[in-house]
Amino acid sequence: MTIIEARDIGFSFGRKAVLRGIDLDCRDGEVLGIMGQNGSGKTTLLRILAGYLQADRGSVRYGGRELSGMDAREMARLRAVVSQGVGANFDFPVADYVMLGRTPYLSRFGREGVHDYRIVEQALGMTDTTHLQDRPVSRLSGGELQRVMIARALSQEPKVLMLDEPTSHLDIRHQMEIMDLLGDLSKQMAVIAIVHDLNLAARYCGRIALLHEGTIHSCGPPGQVLAPDTIREVFGVRACRAEDPGTGGGIFSFSIPGPDMAGKSRVHVICGGGCGRMVLHMLAGKGYRASAGILNEGDMDLEVARYLAIPVLSAPPFSRIGGEQARMLGETCLEADAVVVVAMPVGEGNIRNLEVAANLPAHIPVVLYSPECTLEGLDCTNGKGDLLYEQIQGRGTLACTLEELAAVLENTGGTSRREDTGS
Repeated sequence: MTIIEARDIGFSFGRKAVLRGIDLDCRDGEVLGIMGQNGSGKTTLLRILAGYLQADRGSVRYGGRELSGMDAREMARLRAVVSQGVGANFDFPVADYVMLGRTPYLSRFGREGVHDYRIVEQALGMTDTTHLQDRPVSRLSGGELQRVMIARALSQEPKVLMLDEPTSHLDIRHQMEIMDLLGDLSKQMAVIAIVHDLNLAARYCGRIALLHEGTIHSCGPPGQVLAPDTIREVFGVRACRAEDPGTGGGIFSFSIPGPDMAGKSRVHVICGGGCGRMVLHMLAGKGYRASAGILNEGDMDLEVARYLAIPVLSAPPFSRIGGEQARMLGETCLEADAVVVVAMPVGEGNIRNLEVAANLPAHIPVVLYSPECTLEGLDCTNGKGDLLYEQIQGRGTLACTLEELAAVLENTGGTSRREDTGS
């Protein structure tokens, strides 16, 4: 169910337009992450959604009602905001600080009742801060203070919890603990959080709204929004994503594209069956101009190549590589500065990949990569595959780790042969 609807939001500071034509929904039971470069308008958007700022144009609705028609008390019962950079220079106990969240429910001169104390007790329990209730707020660690601030927000009994960079200035463990907490809270309310860390966003957010130059660049599940080409366009960094063996999700690593990107070596990767995905990630992360194939549609390596925006030669699913496709592969390999053959199961369908690699001219460096350091058990062609692997290994180098492979490729030359020869 949609809780918040923002339509055509525009906002300017003086003559500088900060937000333009923002359309955004927030749904009950989700963690919606807001991301973007510094200065992209994230905090401004959050403050408009919270009612702290009035948009120059557009509307914000809570459950169909215009936010501009609500008074402060009513808004405080609908949404709670945890801002960044809140000081902790006061010495009263944590329980009293959390009780401040009950203010929207108290009459002007009213006192807290049994129900209010019960809500505070629940908020402390939900944030695992009950043991801190008598400690002065000024004596809390960063992670403890963040949890207490969330507890205060929860004591407002909001339908929407909004947080501005809730993990800033926290160590990795406390960042994960806070995001775990937000995931649990999303089962009871909508959560909107400005998040800077792409790995945290990919792991914990159900949807991500990516701001770029004052507009929504894209909004959707992390797997769709946080694509390498999008990350490079919005953040100006090269992103490489590897699988997280613990969660099955992705782990991003980043590098800054240098001015010599056009001069990086061209490497073609012959792989398949998911055996080449780590090689493709490594090449993309190091800035090589990689290509891959021939890969059948539906192959995991093909999906990884496309995710990394690596050009790929493809064939229909479950089909054999034909003569014309083998010719295209050969031409692609001839344009490369090095060819990497990843040890993979070989049958009649993909054996032409190995035939092309085994018969490349001698001036094309060929590297055979086998994490198991063995080629046994890969041939399903009654010996033809074993013979081709033998030929490839005999004319090139066998690398058993990604580090060895990277070192071999580095020794083939940091710039392309075409540029080295001046042709």
